[in-house]
Amino acid sequence: MPRTVSPVVCLLVSALAVAGCDQYSATETASPDVTPVERTVGTPEFSQPILTPGSVGLIGLNIRTFDELQASIAASKGKVVVVDYWSTSCPPCMTEFPGLVAIHNELPHDQVRCVSASLDYEGLADYPMEECRKSSLEFLERQKSTLDNYILSEDSLTVMDDKLKIASIPAVFVFDVDGKLARLFDESDGESFTYEKDITPFVKELVAKSFPTATPAESE
Repeated sequence: MPRTVSPVVCLLVSALAVAGCDQYSATETASPDVTPVERTVGTPEFSQPILTPGSVGLIGLNIRTFDELQASIAASKGKVVVVDYWSTSCPPCMTEFPGLVAIHNELPHDQVRCVSASLDYEGLADYPMEECRKSSLEFLERQKSTLDNYILSEDSLTVMDDKLKIASIPAVFVFDVDGKLARLFDESDGESFTYEKDITPFVKELVAKSFPTATPAESE
């Protein structure tokens, strides 16, 4: 004997079906008040910054390609830009890094932009990008580096050999307010450098020339 379905059950099933459709439609329709997460074209999904509390503001670390970093530097035309390429596997880099933080903390941000570019990623399968970023961030936290921190998504040898054309790091590029390279500090000539002795005095001198203090007009 065939089984029959009660009219009450039919009504309940229909109501649930309608409610389910309405709920699905609601979740599929984006609210106009919701702003989508901004993403950088050409970067992987995990390129969103890691932010942790710092002594001043937040410490962030963004993954960028070399070309994206250069575009960001070029966009700072009108400021003196100091770019420090470093790695946690480079003891001299870590020794000198506080000098970059000091420049960032001391000089006006509307005149000088400091950028750190980690070359920790070496393209190794057993040391993936996320692990490299974590180790870099731990170092940046200890340095209280609240400046613009990046880690490059290309392996370090490719960046040094093919992009920067340098033999080793640390390497510090200083760009003038016109976006032109004013000075490269590296050890290609066999001479070592420090922030205290070389970079900081050069940057301060460049800033003084680029942003001269206006002198009051002579009284008539």
